[in-house]
Amino acid sequence: MQLLTPQEQNPILVSYDEYDAHVRHAEKLFSEGRLAAASLTAAVAASIAAHRHCGIFASPRIERILIGIGDALSGRDHAEIPVSRTKPIKSVLHIATELAPVGGLTRMISRWVNADKSRKNSLVLTQHRGPIPDHTKEAFARSGGRIYELNHSPGGKLEWALELRRLAKQFDAVVLHFHCEDVIPLIAFSDPKAMPPIILLNHADHLFWIGPSISQVVISLREAAEDIAINRRGVEPRRSIIMPTIVDPTVREKTRAEAKRALGIDPDCVLILSVARGVKYRSINGITFADRHAKVLAENPRAKLLVIGVGNPADWEPVKRAYPGQLETLPEIELPKAYFEAADIYVDSYPFVSSTSMMEAAGYGLPLLTIFDAPREARIFGINHVGLDGTSIVATSQADYEEKLSRLIRDEPYRRSVAEASHEAVVSQHTPPGWLAFLERVYDRVRDLPPPDPRTFTERQDLETPYLGEPDRRHHSIVGSSLSTDAITRSFMGMVPARDRYAVWRKLNANGYFKGKKAFHKYGPLLLPEWLKRSILDRR
Repeated sequence: MQLLTPQEQNPILVSYDEYDAHVRHAEKLFSEGRLAAASLTAAVAASIAAHRHCGIFASPRIERILIGIGDALSGRDHAEIPVSRTKPIKSVLHIATELAPVGGLTRMISRWVNADKSRKNSLVLTQHRGPIPDHTKEAFARSGGRIYELNHSPGGKLEWALELRRLAKQFDAVVLHFHCEDVIPLIAFSDPKAMPPIILLNHADHLFWIGPSISQVVISLREAAEDIAINRRGVEPRRSIIMPTIVDPTVREKTRAEAKRALGIDPDCVLILSVARGVKYRSINGITFADRHAKVLAENPRAKLLVIGVGNPADWEPVKRAYPGQLETLPEIELPKAYFEAADIYVDSYPFVSSTSMMEAAGYGLPLLTIFDAPREARIFGINHVGLDGTSIVATSQADYEEKLSRLIRDEPYRRSVAEASHEAVVSQHTPPGWLAFLERVYDRVRDLPPPDPRTFTERQDLETPYLGEPDRRHHSIVGSSLSTDAITRSFMGMVPARDRYAVWRKLNANGYFKGKKAFHKYGPLLLPEWLKRSILDRR
């Protein structure tokens, strides 16, 4: 029998080896002066670490490469704009990679801008594809700002980084909402002292991401995220601050009974609602989210579970057939307001929590139930957010979950008392004006701190040793992705010069990535620059 190496036995180490190989290659390309190719390879390395956890949450080596690229580009930046770091913050540039049509981050950006009426807010999208959500366009228009799409301009990552650098210097502060692997802001802001203060929103707090080296302040949305930011990402404690997620103030249009009737739901049933992206309901060890509710549905025939975002998974069908009419599933819905109004109880997604939906549910006066059956060291995978921590009901096992949910179903006064606590906490801290007080503390902290020296971070060697304990050991089963390295590379190849695009295309072809794709039109467009594709496709 052939024995497996430790790397083959542990997916963390397998991922780390591939990540490390790409970082080393990016370092080599940078040393050869091939800046665009180095930026692409660094982005691929960061994507590997974000999608297939490597036992690390930050990379001084990747950021050292990107800072070096940005410094090397300084001579190409002919539009030197003086930056004042002392004047009040009246204009803010928000930076995002792309905006999903459904998702908490996209909504949070719009809500942030709508709430902060005293400032002019603008938005830069570095790699957005497709239409921009209407609520985003409306929010920035009301604020008096503009929306810029870098990937509609000729060039690639390096040219877009220079354009972002020039744009940012016209604002009093910058807020990063970007994706974990987006290298463009790191290149653009390689010299933080020459830029407006940079604030990073730690929205992907459970994933690897780049950015600590350039961030004057890092906002975390909960205590567990701040703990990882300081201890695993190298963020200085003085640069870390907690701010609640902002949600819209709730305006109920229908009573619970009216909302149920409008949706064709029996007003006398106890409606249990859960809303999240489908990936948050993945099965663990063959046990589905539906399976976890089978016993409760069997013992409570008046109860109905409605799950929005999961679609119609085949492995949920046995429970649907066993309890007809008691389990309903729907695809993602951009505005699920009607369902929140109809619900009696809200249950969190599992195994990955959905905090924004929990907060929205609290706003509608629903009792909140979540399950956290892992050690405390893995609390990044639980609900411990401002306003929810201490007011949500937390089950610690499947049996405990069934017991707590059954009590909520059967005990209406108990439901009301639990709901009141969550509602009060969320309304006071997650909606204006309470949320605005937290935002002002962020801007006050920014004014009180000097810009960071990237070398303080990039010279650290303790952050890139893969860790195999908690929470890393359960990372892959909860949020891990099977996205291949070739697929990751393909997504970036249009953002580099023609020479590098062709080199990547040849590599993908040699790897067999195009095998079975007979028509050239299926893979030939990969050789086109991203800006040209976006100019055609996004303006149809």
